[in-house]
Amino acid sequence: MIGLFLLVLAACALTAPNYRALTKQSAARGAVCAQAVARFAAAPGGETRQDILGQLKELNAALIETAEYEKEARRTNSVDLIDANHAFLETGRAWANCSLKYNKVLVAIGDRDVARHNYMGLLARLEGPQFGAERRRIQAALDELGPAPSLP
Repeated sequence: MIGLFLLVLAACALTAPNYRALTKQSAARGAVCAQAVARFAAAPGGETRQDILGQLKELNAALIETAEYEKEARRTNSVDLIDANHAFLETGRAWANCSLKYNKVLVAIGDRDVARHNYMGLLARLEGPQFGAERRRIQAALDELGPAPSLP
């Protein structure tokens, strides 16, 4: 019985997320994305644009993943809740910062509708009170785009 209990504990430890690693990964992804946006602005070719979209998708996936971990840590009142919250916050910040830079490039090259769509998606994803500053920056960028064009 004790052996089975230890086996279950070991299995849980192996599947538990490493929140500190997720936080570091988010910071690294944010830095890579910033570099990609700079490359995009210098040479807006199709391949570079796809790289940036791929990095944004990775940040989005990481945000969703850490949100689920945070939700589970909160539900179970886990001792990892502080680390889970921190990982979620850093991932969201990295994603918001990268997306703001990327969308400004899109606006500069005339893809205003794509940028508007991205800003709206970002606002929908970053709902928590911990993202107040990011939401204000995103909303300001969205307001600068003006109203969406009406359908014919």
